Amino acid sequence: MTEQTRVPIATLKQAAKVLLEHVEAIEGEFVSVDKDYYWAIAPEQLYDVLHEPSDLTVGQLTECLDNLNSIVADPSTATSYGLVWLADLARVVGQSVVR
Repeated sequence: MTEQTRVPIATLKQAAKVLLEHVEAIEGEFVSVDKDYYWAIAPEQLYDVLHEPSDLTVGQLTECLDNLNSIVADPSTATSYGLVWLADLARVVGQSVVR
């Protein structure tokens, strides 16, 4: 068994703040992306690097954004899975604004 990696929430908060402020300084309040659908890999296959993934599905960025907007509108609906939607959007923003 591999040793577990401990992920400090404080580091995630600080990194997100720094990185989002960086992108905001470059792009302003919005980042425009020309993509909506993307390949998604099942979690049990995503981290199994010894085997090529075979169970690809399709995700949708606008759906991720809608889900996050719902959480922002009503924080009581927040779930930890919201971080997956946030990560999908952060990835496309990071890949679109390369500076």
